[in-house]
Formats: sequence, C-alpha cells, structure tokens
Amino acid sequence: MALRAALRNKCGLSGLLSQWSSCSSHGRVCVSPVLVSQQRNNSTSPKIKVDVDQSSGVAVMHMQSPPVNSLSLDFLTEFCISVEKLEMDKSCRGLIITSSQPKVFSAGLDIMEMYGKSPERCGEFWRAVQEMWLKMYSSNMVTIAAINGSSPAGGCLMSLTCDYRIMADNPRYSIGLNETQLGIVAPFWFKDTMTNTVGHRTTEIALELGLLYSPAEALKIGLVDQLVPEDQVLTTATQTMTKWLAIPDHARQITKSMMRKPIIDKLTSNREADIQNFVSFITKDSIQKSLRMYLEMLKKRKG
Repeated sequence: MALRAALRNKCGLSGLLSQWSSCSSHGRVCVSPVLVSQQRNNSTSPKIKVDVDQSSGVAVMHMQSPPVNSLSLDFLTEFCISVEKLEMDKSCRGLIITSSQPKVFSAGLDIMEMYGKSPERCGEFWRAVQEMWLKMYSSNMVTIAAINGSSPAGGCLMSLTCDYRIMADNPRYSIGLNETQLGIVAPFWFKDTMTNTVGHRTTEIALELGLLYSPAEALKIGLVDQLVPEDQVLTTATQTMTKWLAIPDHARQITKSMMRKPIIDKLTSNREADIQNFVSFITKDSIQKSLRMYLEMLKKRKG
C-alpha cells in the first residue's frame, strides 16, 4: 500500500500553520507557548495509534506526534494509510479521532513543509493534504472528532471533515480557519467545508478575519456540536457513536454522500490545478518572506 508513492502521482492557495494557536476572541490571536515550540519530531515512532474495539466496530485514532500533531507529509501519509486500512475492514463502522498531546488536537499544517522547500516537495505535501480531506470527508464510517485541545487551521479542517464534533469546554482552547492572519488564503475546499457546516455569511466573516473561536463561540455558530468537560470528551464521543451506529449503514452513507458529493467532485476534478495554485502561491518570494518572519517570531517567543 504505497500511499506516499501514489500520492506523488496524483491536486491552492492555502492553509498553513503549524505551531500556532490558542486563546482568541473575535480575531484577536494569542500564541500559546506550548504551541509555538519548534521542536521537530524526527523519530521513527508511529505518529498515529489506532485501537479497534471488535465488539462495537469502533476505532479510536490517537494522534501522537509531539509536540502539537503538526500535519507534516509523514504524518499525513501515516494518517491516510490508517484511515484506508479501517475503510477496508468491513467490521469497522465508526472512527473517533482524538489527540494524545496535552492541550492541542492538531496545530494544523506543518509550516516547515512550506518554507524553503522545492516546488516538487510542496506539491507532494499539498497532494497529501488533499488526500487526508478526501478520505475523511467521503468516509463510509461514522466519524467523530473528539477535540481535546486547540485546533486551528488544518486541525480545524480535519475536525470539519467528521460527521460530529465534540470539544473540551475549556476557554483556553480555540478552533477556526485562521489562515488570513498569516497572509495565506484558504482554498475553495476549505471554504466549502466550513460553509456546509456554519453557513455562508459566518464563513465569510470567519475566513476574511481569520477568526479563532473559543469553544463556547464555536458551539454558538455550529462549528462544533457539543461541549463537555475535558475529561469526558472521549467518553462522550463513544456514547454518541452508539446513536449514530443505530442508523442503518446504507441509509446513512447514501445521505452523507448526497450532502457532500458536490464538494468532493469539485476537488477531485480540479486536483492538479489546485496543487499548481498552491505551489505557485507558497513559493512566491513575498510569501516565503512572510513565513520566515513568522518563524523568527516563534523563535523569539520560545526564547
């Protein structure tokens, strides 16, 4: 299952962001020390841990890539392979995604995958981001995001691909597509995914201002479906899954496809153009300069 090789042969502006986040209110972004660490996880240890309950047919995927589950090419490749294996397992009907890292679900796309890289490498990376979205947004499984920490940018996108979102009720956490805060533009499929969730006007304001929402704000606009105490996120996700699995699979799957297929088809038919848009955008001198300034800012904060 040489997914990485397959991805290399398949389609931007877009999303960015790793090590960015947290306490924001109506566009005022704060950067939490735990999320700005530039530590790189170069070990060969698995970045994804999957536990499958054979009796219930529910898998729990733990993202475990220190320090903040940045969506690097290696992480995304492992993630996609894990989802593909679960899809092939006919006994697996539901997937809960959560984080093993404290205070963060996922800090989003790995900025180091976009800074100082060749166009070829940037294209390979963006193809993997697309693949993650396509696999999750079109999954036949019931998918629930158990958001137990901050989830900006790509982390927010990942949670939006799920059927249901449960977030820890902690005002220090935040969630949203905040790309414009860094001078980056969210691509059409990021936008469409959020529009399908919270509506056109809310998405327009959120994307233009690069808003990060507190859990209470996210619940109010429908970005998440439920808030629970932090120590009950996974338990609640497991209980909620039982309700979803009570619906006959074929009826639920066809309904899900009917709701999501237009956006999926739109990306599928424009993958290569989307990759080229992303590569041409992210490799511009002005954008690379912005990324460099951002990295320098993170280093100063860390210092």
